[in-house]
Amino acid sequence: MKTNRFSYGVFVMVLGAAFFMMSCGSAPEVKEQTAVPAASLVDMQNEQLAKIPVTGFDYKSSTMPPQKWDRWAKAAAPVVRDIINKLPEGYVLQVTGHTDARGPENAIGNKPGNIKISADRAKAVFNSLRKEGITSPNMIYKGVGSSDLLPGVDPNDPQQRRVSFKVVPKA
Repeated sequence: MKTNRFSYGVFVMVLGAAFFMMSCGSAPEVKEQTAVPAASLVDMQNEQLAKIPVTGFDYKSSTMPPQKWDRWAKAAAPVVRDIINKLPEGYVLQVTGHTDARGPENAIGNKPGNIKISADRAKAVFNSLRKEGITSPNMIYKGVGSSDLLPGVDPNDPQQRRVSFKVVPKA
């Protein structure tokens, strides 16, 4: 009988030790990841991007003064880089150039037109981002002239001369 009690006791101790080891083990905690739907992610990214336009372009110019660009790049380029790295499948970051409403939209004679000027602004910022090391096939640029004016701002106001950023579906 002693053998049976001894065996039973050993069995209980081994079982208890196994239970203790399993409950105290350092198995990594598995957290369920919830994917953010692409549309929600795009909305969140566009809210961030709306806060960082490139402003300060002179009339009919696509040149950004270096000191203004340097200040912008220090604060905003990391945001742009992060958003590009987290783009949902099927989306791109569009760098969009804008003009005020003065002048013709299309070229007339020796006037380049707002579409060309806005495209030049977008391309200048696009190229400057590339120089900052932000290179991605998911970054494009486009000029829209004065077709997308800031609401509540005079159409001829210098604030309209800007470059904005937006996550859009890939064409």
